[in-house]
Amino acid sequence: MFDAIFGRSVKILKILAKVQCVLAFVLASMLCGAVHEMLKPFSRFSAIVLGLVVAVVFWVLQMFLAWALYAFAELVEYTKETHKELSNMSAGLARYTQATYEELHSMNQGLEAYTNAMGKTMNSIVAKHCCAEEERARAAARPQSGDNNK
Repeated sequence: MFDAIFGRSVKILKILAKVQCVLAFVLASMLCGAVHEMLKPFSRFSAIVLGLVVAVVFWVLQMFLAWALYAFAELVEYTKETHKELSNMSAGLARYTQATYEELHSMNQGLEAYTNAMGKTMNSIVAKHCCAEEERARAAARPQSGDNNK
């Protein structure tokens, strides 16, 4: 039962503010009449003026309170919506972060494989170059015979 009431608290507060607006007008009218009736024996004109002033002041105060209540209900409503939106954004950001991490991990593995392959290629090129240089150095160090005896 309480969940049904408190679950719709924003709607109830807005309805209460609207009812308060209507009641403010009715009560201000009744207050004007009461003040008029109390002061009528003394002075009819002052009774009307004072009754209207009291009624207008009462009505303005009640309307201000109704506006404050309605504004509070709006604030609660927008806070709930903002919380839902932030929760959705947080979940989306988590999914995006996970996807980015997986993509970066995949790219890192590919880069590692490429680096390993390039390292092997460079090692074989360096080894061939070094072997060729050693062979040239040995060939240059051998005494050259004019006859080429084999």
